[in-house]
Amino acid sequence: MAVELTYASHFGGLWTDRSDAEEELARRAASGELDEWLVAKLTSFVRDGYAILEQAVPLGVVDRFREDISKAFEHGDERLVIQYPTGERSSLSAGMEVEKARVVDSYAFYESARQALFAKPIVEFLRTIFESDPLLFQSLSFHKGSQQGMHQDTAYVVVSSPLKLSAAWIALEDVKVGSGELMYYRGSHRLPEYLFSGRHKHWNPERDGPDQHNEWAAQLNENAERLGMERETFLARKGDVLLWSADLAHGGSPVTDPSLTRRSLVGHFCPNGVDPNYYGYRSDRRTKVPCGGGFYSSEHYDLSGDARAEQAPEKKGIVQRLLGR
Repeated sequence: MAVELTYASHFGGLWTDRSDAEEELARRAASGELDEWLVAKLTSFVRDGYAILEQAVPLGVVDRFREDISKAFEHGDERLVIQYPTGERSSLSAGMEVEKARVVDSYAFYESARQALFAKPIVEFLRTIFESDPLLFQSLSFHKGSQQGMHQDTAYVVVSSPLKLSAAWIALEDVKVGSGELMYYRGSHRLPEYLFSGRHKHWNPERDGPDQHNEWAAQLNENAERLGMERETFLARKGDVLLWSADLAHGGSPVTDPSLTRRSLVGHFCPNGVDPNYYGYRSDRRTKVPCGGGFYSSEHYDLSGDARAEQAPEKKGIVQRLLGR
């Protein structure tokens, strides 16, 4: 008789979200499916909601990406979309202010970004938790700390199966105290689940309004403190990677030393076969390109000219499901 699998959320998730995840990890370790390194990282991911991959991205790759981004800001690269914390977007023009500008999906044009985001340890880890090739569908690069409040990606980063999602944050320099270090609550991927309008994992401003958003944000901190979860900061070394699960509460610490930078690159991934939100309303952005053991896609750029490009199959009802109709 088959055993029914149960998850922390009724939305399901990855095998690492199952109630028997620790037992499943032990089974895979005993069978020889996983090496010692993966077992250690997966133990942290299942228990704490994140894993730290030390020196996962070669320093030469980090340097090349930093050089590419620096040249883009100095000389301009009109192909690239810049996003600001306000949500405003523009093309990257020569001499633009770098401090608050975030380059969107730089991997569409820069091999250095692809090499960083598809570094072998990242792909190996994601393949193991996804049980599928990873699909990179969104990235942002940062010059300074974001100072963003505690949040869960599931509220903003929408995919067709809400918890089949993971992020990889790459340190592009040694992170110093006061620079707005990445912060998170250990174990917060198991906080009580908040449902917007009583049924949705993601926040829709028109549907849910600002009050629900504020309530959700406040409850993250209140519940974490009530349950005794530790707030930690990530003093990463250049080339280190923090991988977190979809519901880990994380954010950017306050910047207490404005002279410091916190250069970083973050990518959001889902399993190949799970659809990013924009697949539902941008039929011209369903293109994905194979890369480094996975695929990449972008809402902002037309990738169809790449000879390797594939089209993701359309799924009936995907727009209604993703938008919560």
